[in-house]
Amino acid sequence: MKEKIVTFLILILFFPLFSAKADLESAKVFFKKANQSYEEGRYDQAIQEYEKILGMGIKNFKVFYNLGNAYFRQNQLGKAILNYRKALLLQPRDEDVKANLSFVKLFTLDKIQEQKINPFSNMIYWFLNLLSTDEFAVLTSLFYTFSMAIGILMLFRRTKRFLRVGFVTSLIFMAIFGFSLLGRIYLDSLDYGVVIVPQVEVRSGPGKDYILQFTGHEGLEFKIDEESEGWYRISLPNGIKGWIPKEAVEII
Repeated sequence: MKEKIVTFLILILFFPLFSAKADLESAKVFFKKANQSYEEGRYDQAIQEYEKILGMGIKNFKVFYNLGNAYFRQNQLGKAILNYRKALLLQPRDEDVKANLSFVKLFTLDKIQEQKINPFSNMIYWFLNLLSTDEFAVLTSLFYTFSMAIGILMLFRRTKRFLRVGFVTSLIFMAIFGFSLLGRIYLDSLDYGVVIVPQVEVRSGPGKDYILQFTGHEGLEFKIDEESEGWYRISLPNGIKGWIPKEAVEII
């Protein structure tokens, strides 16, 4: 009886690990198949394999990047942009993704000029997008650990001049990366979307009876302000707002 109980407890404790390992192995198989399909020009098949990986709950930079490439080969600009943006959330400094995203956007019909903001705000926005949320969290924890370690050393050392400099420096960097982490979390909390259909009507309210403001096209990006009964209220980079049907977009 005791042996059965022990076996049952072991299964409860380690089954999630076995399951996660099995999912990872399956994902590797799908990824290899998807890459092979892509190289052979079977882009539909490659997309299916990459989507299977994402359907398993795995968020991987290479999967999003390759999936974006496959969608672009199928001339699905909206979904290509969508997956490049998701890749950049994980690897914000990757030059290949940035280059491909800029290239794909050349083919979109809607050329939206962003509103001008002051240089200081531009610098802050640039810095917040320089690192991922996880990277800001790691750096904040790292400098917190340094400051605590130096603070403890200061309690046992008579000569504290250099330790004070190190302690203050660590605190400054901890504060910088800590506030940056909060800013990055705030940016991540905002919902952005992209049009994935050839064209869509953007109206003044959440319904087809409202005034048509303009027609958006595949690849148009925007911020989502609110939602109501199958519609999103969106804001474009140039400040124009409107309502767009949910089925025409996907959230980044």
